[in-house]
Amino acid sequence: MGVVKEEISTAIETLEYSADQIALLSFDMGSTLYYELLNSFVKSGDRRWWWEDFKQASFDFQKYEKPFEKLKEIIPDQNEKVWLMVEDDQEADYPIYDCNPSIIGEIIGECFGFEYYVINKNKDWLLCENHHGRLIGLGDELREKNIDKIINHEED
Repeated sequence: MGVVKEEISTAIETLEYSADQIALLSFDMGSTLYYELLNSFVKSGDRRWWWEDFKQASFDFQKYEKPFEKLKEIIPDQNEKVWLMVEDDQEADYPIYDCNPSIIGEIIGECFGFEYYVINKNKDWLLCENHHGRLIGLGDELREKNIDKIINHEED
């Protein structure tokens, strides 16, 4: 098991979240979904840092000291489950969790730093935090909900 998966597992246990709130997808399901998401969002194929080569224009959020603490106000619908994909270079593909969006910030807050992607299940939007603490978004719904928090509106 990769270090990031272990951290998240410990955080889930510490915070006493149930499998209804957050569940790691099986290896086969996660791997299949990983490549579907990769093909949906990244121009140049499999790469470590997706945010370097998104297919569509991205936008940056304001600089926050702890971006993960802002996820509750940024994610468009707190009642609709999302995928939480985490960078874990000790795994074949990045692990993906089926997750209630309202708990993501708390889970990340219990862990050491890692890059993560929050993606809605229709693949309409994506939100990520990279290792520079940069919060990056894709998609009209995410942009429209957060227009007051975005510092640049178009980027290629």
